Amino acid sequence: MNKNQLKKVIKKNTNSKEVANIETDAWDSLAHLNILMELEKAFPRKITSINGIAEANNYKKLKNILLSKKILSND
Repeated sequence: MNKNQLKKVIKKNTNSKEVANIETDAWDSLAHLNILMELEKAFPRKITSINGIAEANNYKKLKNILLSKKILSND
C-alpha cells in the first residue's frame, strides 16, 4: 500500500472531501474502527496486532506506524 491508497481509505471512511483535511484532521472512533477494519482486510492479522494503532487517530500517526512496520511504502 502506498500513501495515496491510505489517503483513499481514510477519505472513504471519514467522508472528507479534501486531501488537506485528511492530513491535518483527526477522526472519530467509528471512522477509526472502519479504517482499521479496511486495513485489516488488506493485511490480515497484521494491523490489529500493532502497538499504538488504536491511538493513531490521524493521518500522520497512522502513516508513521504503517511505515515503521513496512506495511506502507514511501511512494
